[in-house]
Amino acid sequence: MRKLIIKIFILFLLLISLSIHSQEEGDVDIQLTESPYGLSYDGTNFWFADSKRRAIIRVDPSGRQEAFNLGIPFIAGLNFDPREGKLFVASKRVVLKVEPNTGGVTERIQVPIDKIGGIANFQNYLYILDSDTGKVSVYDKGTQSFFGGFLTDRSEPKDICFARDSLWITDSSDGNVYRYDPTSGKITGSIRSPSKDIRGIAILGSRIYVVDRTTREVKKISFVETDRFLASGEATYLINVKIKYSLDEATLVGGMLGLLPPPTTEHQRIRNLKTKDPKFKGDMVMGVRALSKKLGIDDPKGPQTLEYHFEARTTNVRYYVLDDFLKKKEEIPTDLGAFTKNRVSVKEKAGNFFIDKIFDARLFRSDWDGLKKSLLDSGMPVRPVKSLVFSGNSSPSFKDTLDIYIPSFGWVPLASVKAEKIESSRAYQKSEDMVDLFRSEAWAALPSPILFKAKDSEIWKPLPAEIEVTLLPKGTDLSSN
Repeated sequence: MRKLIIKIFILFLLLISLSIHSQEEGDVDIQLTESPYGLSYDGTNFWFADSKRRAIIRVDPSGRQEAFNLGIPFIAGLNFDPREGKLFVASKRVVLKVEPNTGGVTERIQVPIDKIGGIANFQNYLYILDSDTGKVSVYDKGTQSFFGGFLTDRSEPKDICFARDSLWITDSSDGNVYRYDPTSGKITGSIRSPSKDIRGIAILGSRIYVVDRTTREVKKISFVETDRFLASGEATYLINVKIKYSLDEATLVGGMLGLLPPPTTEHQRIRNLKTKDPKFKGDMVMGVRALSKKLGIDDPKGPQTLEYHFEARTTNVRYYVLDDFLKKKEEIPTDLGAFTKNRVSVKEKAGNFFIDKIFDARLFRSDWDGLKKSLLDSGMPVRPVKSLVFSGNSSPSFKDTLDIYIPSFGWVPLASVKAEKIESSRAYQKSEDMVDLFRSEAWAALPSPILFKAKDSEIWKPLPAEIEVTLLPKGTDLSSN
């Protein structure tokens, strides 16, 4: 009997744990009303406002809703403060403190802002977003006064929240969510959202929840956050590659073929890479993990065809080079010598020297060769990459791209010669519609991922090849091919 009671008790705890986990993940079906604005989470319930109904609405873990009519127009965001156990609701030139159990207003905070875009809570402070100017004002609830704040460079800021030691602000002009340092006001990252018409944001764990005003849906964005980058979204591609090349050596016996696989990086993960030639085995080629094949008397000379396939899972990744990295002044590692044409001393350069060189080179160069030469002459490590660009279900197109090593920070991708809209001297991005097929292991570009050497003592040399890439149907079982 005692064992049975213990088992029932353990099962009870497990059910509670699963329930709590479900709530923490925010797996609640939220049916938004006609004019939703704002989004917040109080640890149990979601809240949003309806500006047309002049009400705030509570959504419990089962999805049931209860509306509290505040009777004020222009409701523009709300945020739950766990320290006070109150909701702060923004309207025109006022922020209301609301008791969540009754919907009663307990305090009115006068705010000199006509068009509030949203409010965020952290400790004793309110961060209030002006959607007209993009300014974030800081209100001290203890002294009941404003101090500090900063101007964002957002053109259509719509909402704000505080999470993970940062302020997150939505911008409806480009559909991005921008992360800011609340002390300095500097951008430290950004994430692309599934909609431009965002009117609410809340962050729970590693998920961002946004209110899509157009479709009247709450959409989830999973993301990965590090001190170097933010990555969000995911795409999966099943890719078949056919390479036609030629072996014209006098003798092939004792020689080796090498195949550089698609690299696994912060931007992409590669799985189920297989060739249709079973003689290719795992090996080190040009200092990286790759595939190789020993050639014997049965291997013919002349035209050859190699076919392989793999799965690529890509993400939209955005790198931000913050001052903390530049202040380190770390020298370029000696093992990057193959990627560097001119050695320079980092300590002798200004902190912004290298990121400014990248930005200037992209500004004044019109092609990859000119850009690469400029960066190499500046002493920067450069790694050429052959990428694939996908658009719909059509065949992918080939694209030359570059990886650039920024001292103290690491490698960043350049997917285009000219900086894209989201990019600057401190920001770099690579979207999920791109897959890196192979990359060079030196600053000189490779014509193909196929390499050859006549014997072990020689160095690998690249072979020219024709490359044909096909997108396989979803559901294709790569592991059995």
